[in-house]
Amino acid sequence: MKKFSLFVVVLMMCLISSSIFAAQAKPTLAVMPFQVNPLMRTITVNNVIITRQVMEREFSNQLTSFLVKSRKFTVLNRTDIQRIIRENNLTESQWAKPGQEQMVGKLLVSDYLITGTINRLEFAVRRKTIALTNEVSRDITATFKFQFKITAVKSGKIVSANQITEKLTNKEVRRLIPAAERKNWGVSEYKDLLFERATVRAGNDILSEIYPIKVASVNGTSVMLNRGKGAGIKAGQTYKVFNQGEVVTDPDTGEVLGANEEEVGTILISAANPKFSSGKIIKGKANIKTGAICRRHKNIKTTAAPAYPRATPGW
Repeated sequence: MKKFSLFVVVLMMCLISSSIFAAQAKPTLAVMPFQVNPLMRTITVNNVIITRQVMEREFSNQLTSFLVKSRKFTVLNRTDIQRIIRENNLTESQWAKPGQEQMVGKLLVSDYLITGTINRLEFAVRRKTIALTNEVSRDITATFKFQFKITAVKSGKIVSANQITEKLTNKEVRRLIPAAERKNWGVSEYKDLLFERATVRAGNDILSEIYPIKVASVNGTSVMLNRGKGAGIKAGQTYKVFNQGEVVTDPDTGEVLGANEEEVGTILISAANPKFSSGKIIKGKANIKTGAICRRHKNIKTTAAPAYPRATPGW
């Protein structure tokens, strides 16, 4: 009986250990509050005030939320980051210096560190009077420019660095937002949508560098991808599919540089769920396998040639 009890205890410990290992399998990632360019000041437009603190915290919080929804990382929350920085007597100016990312990442016990700078946030407001009603309408154009980099903490290597400029015009808002919903829109709503769009772009860039979207299963012409709508996938999007070949390494250092890739097909997304997406293979059915990498395919719009008048009479 004692041997059986001991066996049960050992089995339970193994199960607990395996569950802890599974929970720790995800790499840890920390998103630092984005720094605002020192030349930028508090923005005041139409009685709406956007402070430097709002820019710093709000965007990095949205990016953190996006990466949490991807389910690919154990993401440190802002409270933990601030506590660790405070406990180690760090100031934001210290960890914002080039080359400090590895040191801060180690203090946070993080595998990857996301740092960034906001360079520009502008709102151009143009007022015009409608002749028939004498009503004054406002056209708002919002521009948000920022840069960020991903640092692998253990090696100190910069995995990726990117700069994004996101622009939002009145025309786009009319296309995206129903009239009843945007009726009372102002600068604050433009800022929220602008940050949301910028978050999706930056978040997908980060994910694609560390964890590209992959085919999770194939059943005939139906496929499932291991990424859901929380990471920016939408019905109607198309993705090019690539099979990975031989891994390429640096002959001097042994560092993995990447892998040879071969384009093998195209997928059309039919539905995006919280944890996965489903779609149809529209090209390359026989070649798409589980584990293949998927990258967003942007359709290029072409304009039809102008209809020139006929050179001969029309009768």
